[in-house]
Parts: sequence; C-alpha cells; structure tokens
Amino acid sequence: MEFYKGMNFWNTAGEEISPPLTDLTIKNAEKALGITLPHSYIELLKEQNAGTLNYPHFFVGQDKERTTMDYMEGIDFEGVERGIGILKSAEWTRKQGLPEGLIVLWTDIHAWVVQDYRRKVENPSVVYFYEDYSSEDRQWESVEIGQDFETFLSKLFRGSTLNPKDLKTSYGRK
Repeated sequence: MEFYKGMNFWNTAGEEISPPLTDLTIKNAEKALGITLPHSYIELLKEQNAGTLNYPHFFVGQDKERTTMDYMEGIDFEGVERGIGILKSAEWTRKQGLPEGLIVLWTDIHAWVVQDYRRKVENPSVVYFYEDYSSEDRQWESVEIGQDFETFLSKLFRGSTLNPKDLKTSYGRK
C-alpha cells in the first residue's frame, strides 16, 4: 500500500487536462462561497483543476472500511462542464438533505466526501457522509476522515491492502 506523499496526485493518463487555475478564479470562488479554501487544496487545483486521482482510497470509521474516491472536484469555470464542481455544492447538498456549509470534493449521490465549513473555520475538517440503510427512512451518517485537508491527503493511498505474500495458493498464487 502506497500513501500519498506530495507527488503525482492526479492521474492524467488519457484525460483532458483543464486550463490553468488562476488566482482570480480562486478569489472569485472563495468570495462566492464565503470561505477560504485550504492552501493544500488550492495547490492541487493549480496543478489540475479537478480530475481522476492516483491515490483514490482511504479508510472510514472504526472498522477501517476501505472506500474509494476516484475523482476530486475543482472550481467550475466558465464554459466547461466537469461534474458538479465546488461552486454547486450548496445546491447539490440541499437536494440530498445534507447540512449547509459543506464543500463537495466527491460524490456518488449515496456517499459524499466534503470539506466541512459548518463552524465557519478557516481550515475545515474533511468528512465522509453516507446513507444509513439500516433504518427505513433514509438517514445520513457521517465520520471525520481528517481534521483538515492536509491530514486527509496523508490518508489517501493506492494499491491493494492485501499483502501478496499472505495469499494462499488457492487464491491463484503459487
């Protein structure tokens, strides 16, 4: 298992690279959202404004359930549709009945990875929201993945969580 350590975050193979993100675009997005984005998030978006990740996995909860976030949203910019983008976060979370103050990094509609600005902090935590199917009425549960965006990045990994040396011959290893 290889954890993210600051290089090759974006998987650019076969992907259309977005135009460079400008300081003005960042400033306008922060103004529109009423927040200050984490420096580490901005630096990633300056490399590529959204896209597929080389380090798409993280563990959630006490059971350490492996979860995958294959794509990270960036800042929408005029003339290009790239998913929901963080400027559409309020609209999308409101439609799903999630709390206000969340900036969407990734979603598949049933699960969400967000920056949590509910307490109007400058360096928000990163939280995983998921539907609780154990109750009849749809409930949203959440668990903090990282106390801030930097901590979240350090928890992203790629590769198998299995050690090939531990596999039995019956699994196809000789």
